[in-house]
Amino acid sequence: MKLNKLFDVNDFESTKETWLMKGEVFLYEGDDANKHCYLVKSGNLDVRLISGTGHETLLYQLKPRDLVGELAMFDANIRTATVVASTKTCLLEIENDEFNTKMKDHLFLEKLAYHFLSRYLKTHEVVCRLSQPNIGMKLCYYFKSLAENTGGDMENGAVLIHLPSHAVMAKLLSCQRESVTRELKKLTEVDILKSNGSGDFFLDMTNINLYLGDILER
Repeated sequence: MKLNKLFDVNDFESTKETWLMKGEVFLYEGDDANKHCYLVKSGNLDVRLISGTGHETLLYQLKPRDLVGELAMFDANIRTATVVASTKTCLLEIENDEFNTKMKDHLFLEKLAYHFLSRYLKTHEVVCRLSQPNIGMKLCYYFKSLAENTGGDMENGAVLIHLPSHAVMAKLLSCQRESVTRELKKLTEVDILKSNGSGDFFLDMTNINLYLGDILER
């Protein structure tokens, strides 16, 4: 069975909204979890891990129709990550009682299954990305995940992908922005990436696989 269902505001009776300004921290990793979760109604949220030294790793981004803090509905006692608004964001607050009532609806459960499957795949991508031994490989695996997820347009064996800023990629890869800039230049020089002139890039699938194969054989 193919699951492709997202939540929306009509799935919940609650009308209580919470507004966040860009840069505002909504949840802190390690805080006590109250019996509420939230639906992203508009805007975007960054899900981050912050080390004891203050180093931040951006795991992934939540978009409209995503749930946030949903593990509290399943007896999680603490928040497992820090969540920060990357844009002005509106959240719909969902209480435990309402969530439990909705759990009796099989269509709701189907959406919940899709939600957790999507979250698992995002987490798997993070593990693959961060486990690579150098920045070049981390970037390449990140580019391949973009190509697979977007199903971008093909042109002569290359896939059109949209890259975030160097600063955002540095947080995704848990490295310095300067390292991303340096490695992107190298990947462009060996024809793995080629600008389309409009801010996006063509990712050459043959060259990227040859590049990764060469590194792994060293």
